[in-house]
Amino acid sequence: MQLDESKPLVNRPGPEPAGFDPDALTRALRIAGATLVVASASTFMLQHWEGGNDLTRYAMLVGQSLLLAAAAYFVGLTVREGRSARTFLGLVLGTIPISFTVLGALVYSQFHLEPLSALPHYASWVAPSAASALLAVGATFLVLVPLSVVSFVALARKEAKALTLAFTAANALLLVPIRDPEIVALLAGTALLALLGLELKRFALSAQLDTLEGKLARAIPFSAPLIMLGRVFHLYHVGPAFVGGLLMIAGAMIWLTLARTAKPIWRDAGAWGASLLGVAGWALCWSVLREQVPSGACNVLLCGLPAAGMLFVASTRAAGSREALAGIGTILGLLTALGASALDHGTAAAFSCIALGVVVAVWGAAVRARVRTVCGALVALWGLGLQVWLAVHADNLLRWASLTIVGILLIVGSAYVERHRARIARFWAEAAARRLRETEA
Repeated sequence: MQLDESKPLVNRPGPEPAGFDPDALTRALRIAGATLVVASASTFMLQHWEGGNDLTRYAMLVGQSLLLAAAAYFVGLTVREGRSARTFLGLVLGTIPISFTVLGALVYSQFHLEPLSALPHYASWVAPSAASALLAVGATFLVLVPLSVVSFVALARKEAKALTLAFTAANALLLVPIRDPEIVALLAGTALLALLGLELKRFALSAQLDTLEGKLARAIPFSAPLIMLGRVFHLYHVGPAFVGGLLMIAGAMIWLTLARTAKPIWRDAGAWGASLLGVAGWALCWSVLREQVPSGACNVLLCGLPAAGMLFVASTRAAGSREALAGIGTILGLLTALGASALDHGTAAAFSCIALGVVVAVWGAAVRARVRTVCGALVALWGLGLQVWLAVHADNLLRWASLTIVGILLIVGSAYVERHRARIARFWAEAAARRLRETEA
C-alpha cells in the first residue's frame, strides 16, 4: 500500500528536535518526582513539629499514601499513561514502611516492654493514650493493606497475594514495642532470611517479576527489617552482640544465595565468606553471653560447638573446598568437647564428648573415612570413661540415664538406616554425582 503524497496527512507529528529524547525526559521527571515524594515521607520519621499532636501528624502521613493512590487512579484513568500510574503505586509501597515506622513509635510510647530510652526530640513520637494508639493501628491496617494489594496487583499480578502477605508481615514487625538491640537483630534477621528464602524459591523464578516493576515489588518487603536495624544504629546503643548478630545474618544470607550459584569458584568463596562471618559474629555474641554462664566448661562448649556447626553447614554450599571446611568444623568440634572435659570433669562435657564422638565416628564409618572414624571413636571413648567415672564417684541418676538414652538412640538409628538403606544409598549417590558435576563445571 502506497501513501498519496498529494493529500495532507492528518495528526502527523513533526520531526523531533535534534538531540531530544522524550523517553529520557519522562523517565527523569518520574525519578525526580519519586525522589521528592520519598524524601517528603521520610522527614516524618525524624521531624517533630510544634503545632498539633503526633497522632494528627501521623494521619497526614497516611493521607499522603492515599493521595498517591488517588494520583495513580487519575493518571491511569484520565491520562491513560501506565508508567506514571505504576510509579505512583510504587511510591505508595515505598511510603507504607515509613508509616509503619512512625506507627511503631506511637505504639512503643504506650506499650513499651522495657524502660524508655532517651531519644532526640525530632525522633520522639507519643500517642495521647493507649486507646488512640490501638485505634491508629486498626485504621492503618484498614487503609494501607488494601493499598498494598492494589499496588502489588498493578506491579506483579500473579504474585500479588504472596507479596502482600510478606510485605504486611514484615511491616508488622515494626510495631513490636521492643528496642533492645539484640532482640531487634533477632527479629529483623529472621525476617530478612525468610524474605530471602521466599525470593530465591519463588519470586526469582517468576518471569513476570523480572521486569523493573517486578524487581521493585520483590525488593520493597525488605525495607521494613532494614529500617528496624537502621533505627537501632541511629537511636540506640549498639553493643558487640548486635554487631555479631548482623555478621551472622550476613553470613546466612550469603549461604542462602549460594544455592543459585553455579560457578565452583564463587561457591567456594561464598562458603568461606559465610563461615568466617558466622564464626566472627558468634564470637562477638559469645563475648556477651559468657558473662551469664558461670561454668567454664559450658562456656567452652557454648563458644566452640556453634562455630563448628557453622563451618560444617557452610561446607554444604562449597564445591572444591567442601572437605576442607567440613574437616575444620569437625576438628574444632572434637577439640571443643575435649577441652571442655579437661577444664571441668562435669556431666555436660562428658556427654558432649560421647555425643559428638559417636556422630563423627558413625559419619566416618559411613563414608569409609578411617581417620575420622578413629578420632570420633577415641573422643567418644574418652567421654564414656569420664561419664562412668563420674557415675561411680557421684550418686547422680542423670549420668546413668544419659548413657541409656544415647544407647537407645543409636540402636533406633541403626534400625532406621536398615529400614531405608536403599533410599539413603540413592540419596548419597545423587549428592556425590551433584558434587562431581559442580566440580567439573
